[in-house]
Amino acid sequence: MNQTVPAFLDLQVNGHGGVDLLSAKTAEDIRKVSRSLWAQGVGGYQPTLITGPLDRTVEIMKLIEEVRRSPHEDEAEVIGIHLEGPFLSPEKPGVHPIDFLLQPTQELLGKYLSAGTVTMITLAPEIPGALDAIKFLTQMGVIVSLGHSNATLAQAHAGFDAGAQTVTHIWNAMNKDHESGVAAAALARKEIAIQMIVDGVHLTDEQVKYTIEKAPDRFIVTNDAIAAAGLGEGTFPFGTFEVTVREGRAVRSDGVLAGGVGSLKDSLQRLLALGVPFDSALASMTSRPAGLIGRPELGVLSLGSRVTVV
Repeated sequence: MNQTVPAFLDLQVNGHGGVDLLSAKTAEDIRKVSRSLWAQGVGGYQPTLITGPLDRTVEIMKLIEEVRRSPHEDEAEVIGIHLEGPFLSPEKPGVHPIDFLLQPTQELLGKYLSAGTVTMITLAPEIPGALDAIKFLTQMGVIVSLGHSNATLAQAHAGFDAGAQTVTHIWNAMNKDHESGVAAAALARKEIAIQMIVDGVHLTDEQVKYTIEKAPDRFIVTNDAIAAAGLGEGTFPFGTFEVTVREGRAVRSDGVLAGGVGSLKDSLQRLLALGVPFDSALASMTSRPAGLIGRPELGVLSLGSRVTVV
């Protein structure tokens, strides 16, 4: 059927349409990502930077800020920057280079916050300095998301008690046990937003259904999109390395899963196929992410006469 829907919002976009954000050289590179997302029905997004050298990250943040301040009509809006690191657990790094992981200090956080509009930071609550960082960032109006973490249940709850409001790609790069760790703590707390990737690769259908059963009004779908998204198979840049895409899976040379190549339209179709009610599935990529970031007006953003097929 054809159904007109609001524009999608994606809170985790590492790249799109052939451009890796951490490899961007100019503001035009950032705009290519924004245009590519707009063409797929995304009206707003958080450019997401994985762990990399501090100086390089700050350079990219300044380019993103330039684009955020001067949007074009054919581009998805840059909501603000999502720093997915470097404050992560070396035990659950995913594809984040361990050599660039850091422990948070107020001085270091200040360097990032002064480089651009940071709206979200993913960190592991168990690393030294994390709880103080969560409290500081929350006071500064930055949303803290727990992720890339090997935290115990108690450490995860401590992170949420300190002010963390959400969890980054639940079940990925964290303890997959239903009784312990960040995922279990997040699902047990009714105030915590649950971000997850629904692309048939990062999670099984059973994991998706279990998560929605536990958090039917709190789940938010992201793509964790990388440069390859929207381009098909091949080898593409991602941060300080390359990934290869085959049969819908993006992996680093060592086989580690490295982000998503799907679309939110595809995720919507997957949710509907799993029996998720249309309104709830749509809210997971429109009104819920808009509410989390404090921009409820983006949850009803229109793409004019464009129609999303579901």
